[in-house]
Amino acid sequence: AVEAVRPGGSGRRLVVDAAGARPYDAVVLAMDVGGLRGVVSRSPHLGDAAWRTRVARLRNAPPFLVSRLWLDRPVAPGRPGFLGTSGYGALDNVSVLSHWEGEAARWAARTGGCVVELHAYAVPSTAVREVEEKRLVEALHRVYPETRRARVVAARHEWRADCPLFTVGGYRDRPTVRTPDPAVVVAGDLVRTDLPVALMERAATSGFLAAGALLERWGVRGETLWTVPDRGRSAPLRALARRFGAY
Repeated sequence: AVEAVRPGGSGRRLVVDAAGARPYDAVVLAMDVGGLRGVVSRSPHLGDAAWRTRVARLRNAPPFLVSRLWLDRPVAPGRPGFLGTSGYGALDNVSVLSHWEGEAARWAARTGGCVVELHAYAVPSTAVREVEEKRLVEALHRVYPETRRARVVAARHEWRADCPLFTVGGYRDRPTVRTPDPAVVVAGDLVRTDLPVALMERAATSGFLAAGALLERWGVRGETLWTVPDRGRSAPLRALARRFGAY
């Protein structure tokens, strides 16, 4: 794992890990919040004071749980591939992976079952994991009652706490792809991109933007990114929104 980034000779950057320090022309810091904060804290010459302070303020969101279940029978016909939920305890959404993911679809076709995935976000850090996992499955039974009769052939419960926390009003304080050092850029779902993307889509988008920012230094054009419109169609309404602080 990368431990630090230090200045090198001839305008290069030294990337330090357990094996030593190696020089590079440019560096992409593609990390989660904890990784980025750690590398920056151990790299006293990386960026300026204001940028380092912004990175130090980054925090992780509360833990989340992803439960994937292999069931011995399909869900009812017409169930969507993805369903957002509310009012079912910690359950935030249900995905029927065998409707749209290749490996899951092949397993379902071979066995006659289905594969579902359950997400629970912002689970209290004091929660008992086994209890929350059981509650999530019980919530599935309430959302899709036919799953009560299904036998769970296999289950996998993944707990993580590596999602960045986006506080109210904290948008402008988040780091962008570019840093004070033109040879160092940042990528990941913690990055502010000014495009309407989130989660893995923001991580991928910021990766393209980071590569493009570095390629500019050698006069090479990066990948063109297409997006939906990021402003309304009505100029008068946009002006009113700016006037009253809603834009």
